[in-house]
Parts: sequence; C-alpha cells; structure tokens
Amino acid sequence: MEIFHIWDLDRVNIRLDYNFLKKVNILLIKKFKFKREAWKLIFPCGDIPFGSFKNSLKESSYKKFFFPLDVWLRIIDFLKIPRDEFEKSITSYKTAGGVNYIESPILPIVINPIFHMIFAHNIGDGTVINPKKGRLPYFGYRQFDEFYRLAYVKKLEYIFGKIKYQKEYFIKSTRPYCPAMISSLFFKYYKFSIEDFLSDRARITGPLLNSDKDSLLAVLIAFIIDEGYIDSTQISICLKNKLLINDLKQICDKLNYESKITEPISEISKHYARLHILRRGMKKLFEDYIHLNERYPIINLGKKGKKIEDSFKIYNRKIIKKKGNQDNILSILIEEQLSVNQIAERIGMTRQGVRFHIHNLIKQNKIELIDKNKLNWEYKAC
Repeated sequence: MEIFHIWDLDRVNIRLDYNFLKKVNILLIKKFKFKREAWKLIFPCGDIPFGSFKNSLKESSYKKFFFPLDVWLRIIDFLKIPRDEFEKSITSYKTAGGVNYIESPILPIVINPIFHMIFAHNIGDGTVINPKKGRLPYFGYRQFDEFYRLAYVKKLEYIFGKIKYQKEYFIKSTRPYCPAMISSLFFKYYKFSIEDFLSDRARITGPLLNSDKDSLLAVLIAFIIDEGYIDSTQISICLKNKLLINDLKQICDKLNYESKITEPISEISKHYARLHILRRGMKKLFEDYIHLNERYPIINLGKKGKKIEDSFKIYNRKIIKKKGNQDNILSILIEEQLSVNQIAERIGMTRQGVRFHIHNLIKQNKIELIDKNKLNWEYKAC
C-alpha cells in the first residue's frame, strides 16, 4: 500500500490540536525556559521573525490562522517528536495563500483505486489552471451533470478529508476545483507536467497500466462517465487522443473485456479514434463494476450504469422485433432529426434494429441522411 504524508505536499499551512500545541509549549519551556532562546537555536539563521515563531505557539492564534508546515517540521524535529504523532495532531490544512481548506484530514494519504480514478477524471474532463504570481497550478473538473459533478468532490473527500469550500459554488457551477496542494500530489505521483494533462497528449502512465485490477477498472469507469456513450450492444469512448485510446484498449485487454478500436472516416471525425467495449466485454465489465461498487460505493456509474442495465434488458427481451416500429421511427423523424443511437434510446430498440428500419425507410425515399460529415449521423423525414 502506497502512502503520502502531509510533508509530501507542497506549500501547506496547518492548524494543530490544542493538546499537541500545549505539549510542545511545555517541552520548549522545560528545555529552554524562554521561547526566544528556543527560537535562536531552532532558527539560527533567522528564517522567521521571533514574533511569527511566538504566534505559531499560541493557542488563540489557531482560531483564526493557519501556520506554515515547514516551520512546524523544524520545531518537532528539533524536539525529537515523532512525525507520525505530529501528523495525527493536524486538525486541518490548506494551500498557503489559499482559501479552501481540508478539515479532519485523512492522513497519511493512501493511494487506492479512488485516487487513480480522480487522476482519470482530471484527464477526461479536467483542465489545469495555472495562475500567475508563482502560485501552484490546480485542477478544474468540467461536468454538466450534477450527480457526477458532486461525485467528483466526494471522491476528493474520500481520499483527503472534508473540503471546506468558501461556498459550495459547484452545486450550480459546472466546474468544481481541486485545491492546489492536493493537485500538486497528482503531478508528483504520476510525474506529470501541466502539459501532460492536455487532452491531446495525456496518457495512462506505465506504472498505472501495471497496477491492480480494481485501479484499472476505476480508471476505465472514469472515462466511461466522462467520455462514454452506451447503447444496446456496446460502450463507446471517442477521443481525439489516439494514443490514450490505445492505453484504454490495453486496460480492456488486461481485464479481459472484449473490445476493438475504430477510426471514423468522415471529414469531421477523421482525427478521432473510438474504443468499443463490445457486448460480452460490457457484460463482464458491469459484473466487475458491481463487485467494485460493493467495496467502494463511491465508485458509481450513475445514469450510465442504468443505461447499461437497460441495454441488457432490451437485448435479452423475448420479442426483439415488433410490428409498427418502422412507422414509429418515421413519425419521430417527421418531428425532429435524430441519430440511430438517439432513436434506439427513444423507442427501446437495439441499435441494429433501428438501423435495419432506417435502411428500409431510405430505400422507400421516406427519410434522408442529413450530413455524413457529422460525428453522429442524423436523419430526417423527406
């Protein structure tokens, strides 16, 4: 099990438990009698002013302020207080200069499938905000669906602890942000630069490709949530980044999910590649997902999981063909233009069944294809 400690994060300010703070004050007075003498020995180069050192030891200060982690590491190391004891005494922490903070933190930080899933979300629908004035870069996760948006925040809290945002703006905003000192850990762990998270060049790194089954599945589920489309026969993930599609195909191969890659030939989509997790692969994936969800309930496919379940019901129903579907399709296309996938979802048919009727309606000159250059072909009544 891989872990990271609070001192592995960048530019952290902390608050401490009062009992621990009291213990440190007692040790300092016992050893030095005067705090100024302690300051001279712990910070011989005057790294911080004496006033700042004295304030960092006041219990009253912690009701209003956070104090630099590196200052406290110098103090506890000098006093030979074990770092794990110190870490347990941290009641909250935040990025130096930041507003949002983590309360009742989970320390040390454990690298598990949820951590890897957050990484995948940051690639799939994430952006890196790189502020000026020497501040740390951080992630923003663009997600229009409220369930998935809030689930992203819950995953962050599952790994790091309760995030106290200045206000819960992300309930209505489409982009929750990952605090900078947390974001820095993802850069550090995966050895990624800001550019490595760009959508056209991001990759699933080698060590992660060789990780455990649960982590691989969590990464794949993140991409299904962010970039996946489900119909009655398969899950499709379409990306402009063809190398990343190959990485996801490797994950499918490692997990024994039957899949294939295709490259669309229309003008608008020729730069994309599409991973298809075929029906048998989709069935095994969903079975594995159910077991993973039992161990980690926070990994939830939401409405896309419901679509997968419904697709099995449609495909396995006793009567797949029924009279009147062709007329239903025509009546729908008289009102609006739709793709095969949209029609299949609307009337509860398989994609292949809809395509069969579409071909017949075209032959009868009752409907027509609107534009072959669109990523998803749409049809309308003549």
